[in-house]
Formats: sequence, structure tokens, C-alpha cells
Amino acid sequence: MEFAGFSDETWVTVNTAFHLAQTGVGLVIAALALVGYRRRRTRSMLALAIGISLLTFVSYLVTLSAVQVLPRVVFPLPSTITELVGLLVLLYAIVLARRD
Repeated sequence: MEFAGFSDETWVTVNTAFHLAQTGVGLVIAALALVGYRRRRTRSMLALAIGISLLTFVSYLVTLSAVQVLPRVVFPLPSTITELVGLLVLLYAIVLARRD
């Protein structure tokens, strides 16, 4: 099936490219947060690095693994749970930063 003149394979390639870009940018942000943590030793920076990693890199790996193992109806669930945990860790980082 075509959409906007592109085949399904083209859309899969575009989707994969955007996922890889998202993962790369997320890893760069997490690495910068780790540098900030090593410099200042604040728990909020460490939580920020962990939260960003969970939202981008870990979530993508979980999605790739779930697609291979779980039925099609269930496979978004582990990724969604990983993203929720990442958001909760980011919320924790923001609350910690406000206290410091």
C-alpha cells in the first residue's frame, strides 16, 4: 500500500531513521547530564541522565526486543512502561533540582 507516493518499505526506512536520530540525540543529552553529574555530584543530574536514557535509548531497545518476542497486540506495552518510568525519573530530577 502506498501513502503520499512512497512504498511501505520507504516509510519503514524513514521511521527507522527518525528512531535512530531520536536515540542518538537522547544519548548525547544523557551524556551531557552525566558530565554535569560528575562535575557537581548532584542527584538531580544523575536522575536526569537516567530519565533521558530511559525515554530514548532504553525505550527503543525494549521496543525492538518486544517486537521480536511478544504478540502484535501486546508489544507496545513494555516500551510504554519504560517511557513512563523515564518520565517519573525526570519528574524526580525536577523535584530534586527545586530543592537544591
